[in-house]
Amino acid sequence: MNKIKEKIQNSRPASLTIFIALNATILYILYFIIKNMDTVFSSFLYVTGNIISAFAPLFIGMIIAYIVTPLVNVVDNKLMSKFVFRIPEDPVKREKRLNMRRFISVIFTFLIIIAAITGIIWAFAILIVGNLFIGSFSEIVSSITNYFLTLDANRIELASKIPDGIIGDKIQTLINAANSWLTEHLTATQLINTAAGISGGVINLFIGTIVSIYLLKDRDFFSRMWRKFLHLTTNQKTNAIITETLSEMHGVLMRFIRGAAIDTTIVAILSSVGLSILGLDYAVFIGCFAGICNIIPYFGPFLSMVPAFLVGTFTDSPATGIIAVLILLGVQQIDSNIIYPKVVGSSTGLHPLFVLLAVSVAGYYGGIAGMIIAVPTAGVIQIFVLKWVAWICNKKDCAETDL
Repeated sequence: MNKIKEKIQNSRPASLTIFIALNATILYILYFIIKNMDTVFSSFLYVTGNIISAFAPLFIGMIIAYIVTPLVNVVDNKLMSKFVFRIPEDPVKREKRLNMRRFISVIFTFLIIIAAITGIIWAFAILIVGNLFIGSFSEIVSSITNYFLTLDANRIELASKIPDGIIGDKIQTLINAANSWLTEHLTATQLINTAAGISGGVINLFIGTIVSIYLLKDRDFFSRMWRKFLHLTTNQKTNAIITETLSEMHGVLMRFIRGAAIDTTIVAILSSVGLSILGLDYAVFIGCFAGICNIIPYFGPFLSMVPAFLVGTFTDSPATGIIAVLILLGVQQIDSNIIYPKVVGSSTGLHPLFVLLAVSVAGYYGGIAGMIIAVPTAGVIQIFVLKWVAWICNKKDCAETDL
């Protein structure tokens, strides 16, 4: 075999033949991919979608564990360590006690989260429907039935108040289109498919929660496993680069999540207070919706103005709807100029133009979910781009350029 390699290396025609054959093969593969781009892209999406669906509980668990980790650390270090557990001096007992404390901290954190989500849903239900969940089962069913009957009666009453003319015809056309959509989609088959999809999502969420509990409980074990994997598969320089890059990504994501959560809460409170002073129906619900929509840069605040205008217009007058929009617009201006720069600031380090482009592109391909994750995703991509530029500059000795 070595003699054959030496003959090929010493033979220029043979080297040229192999070089031409390899390039021809690569060009043919590229031509095939470009010619059948739609098929290749569809196949790639199909395979990727199946992989994501198969490992959905794992991905969900990793996301939950990543988001919940700061709260678990606070509960573990601030609450359990000072008020509940005392660590013994014996190393073996110490490790067991720390593992037990970590597990209890994780469970306690999830109980807090479940209680908070339950309280929010309960409050929204009482705010919108009234005392929906109070009473026996028959009273609950009766309350739900009466609520939807009231909604239908209000819809008929609002439709009867629409003035004649071009604007009235347009509004009536929109109402008829909405009724047609509801009639087509609220069929037994659609409801069964929707219920099946929701049940599948709930199962994935439940399994993902169990996975996240294991990930959070055995955090040190998985961290050691990851470090050993990097040590066995990479050299010291590559290991350092990967660790530094992941650390920077973690910093960007944590700053964004923390800042976005605080900013959302402030905007929700200000919007709820302003709409409550106006006397708008469902003011707190619309205010919280405005806070959630504010996560989406540029476009989010305008989404929250739509329900505020509709509720104000159809429950009181168009003037009330306009005032509600102006209140949310004022809150948005306060947030954009004062709150957001102070709370979130330049957490991702992106230029506003890149943020706008990222949100637009992600919204086109991923809808609302894509717009929500656009900014942190663009921030992570920026880290990789800067790392690549720095590597190119170090290789070409261009440290003094404007890059």
